[in-house]
Formats: sequence, C-alpha cells, structure tokens
Amino acid sequence: MRFLRQTGAVVGAFGIGLGGYVAYRSHHDEGFRRAIRLYSEVGPVVAHYRLLQAKHKWEKYFPESLKTTEEEKNDAWLSLDKRYSPHVVELLKDMKGMYTKYGQIGASMTNQLSREWTDKLRELEDAVPPQPAQVVLKTIQEETGKDPMETFSYFEEQPLGSASIGQVHKAKLVGSDEFVAVK
Repeated sequence: MRFLRQTGAVVGAFGIGLGGYVAYRSHHDEGFRRAIRLYSEVGPVVAHYRLLQAKHKWEKYFPESLKTTEEEKNDAWLSLDKRYSPHVVELLKDMKGMYTKYGQIGASMTNQLSREWTDKLRELEDAVPPQPAQVVLKTIQEETGKDPMETFSYFEEQPLGSASIGQVHKAKLVGSDEFVAVK
C-alpha cells in the first residue's frame, strides 16, 4: 500500500509539474500555443482515421455478418474525408505561416491523399489571407531593434501580395525617393 501511495505522489507531482509547464509555455510562447491548438484539433481527426484503419485490419476476424464490402469501406473513408477536410483546411488557413505551407505541400500528395483532401488543400495555394500591417511592423521592429518609421518614410499597410510564409509591402526608405519591397 505504501508503494502505491508513493507512486501516486510521484505521478501527481509529475502531473502538477507538467500542467504548470504547459500553462507557462501557453502563456508565454506563441509557437507552443499554436502547436497545442493544432494537435488538440487534428489529434482527434487522426484518431478517427486510425480507428477506421484498425477496424478494417481486424475485420478478417469478425463473423461474416459483420464484415463490410470494399465499397462500404471506401464509402467509410470518403465519409471521413468529407467530414474532416473542410475543418482541417480552415484551421491551416487560420494558423497561417508554416502550417499553411504544410497544407500546400499536402495538396500535391495525390498518391497519398484522397482527391477530397487534395482538392480541399488546394484552396491554400491561392487563398492565403495577409497578416495585419501592425503584425508586420512589430516583426520589423523586433528584427531590426528600431521603430520602422526610423527606417521607412512611407509604408503601405495593404500588402502587394501574400503567401503562406510571408507578404510584400511597398515602402520608401528614409532619405530616399525610391520605393522598396519589404518582405
């Protein structure tokens, strides 16, 4: 009994420590927060696909009356694809950056993913919303250590274009009449 109490105390302390670590990282680390969001929303999707895969794998041990035909199996996969692909693609759009880039790469995996998934993922190739100008200006300040208006006399807030991992803004350097592209 003493062993169980000690083990319970160790497991409890570990759980509290892990919870504190996750809470701290979630509050202070944007990348960690985004990863947790991705895993918490996509994890159940992956689990559902894996459960269907396991069912089909172990079906050979089922009684004949419970076995499904190939057409029923394909319909089950397609049903999951239709159910989950819109949500996952919207999540990748919303998360932006490398998550959108991963989705774009997935769109080209026609030999690995169903047509339902690749067609939906193709939306990420040309439907990438830009970051707000304030986010871009904050990034410039963090990277250069200077207020962007010390560098640019003009900065167009509307980007000329945006992609999964960046965007381009028109600007003028202080003391120059030339326009530059800020990426």
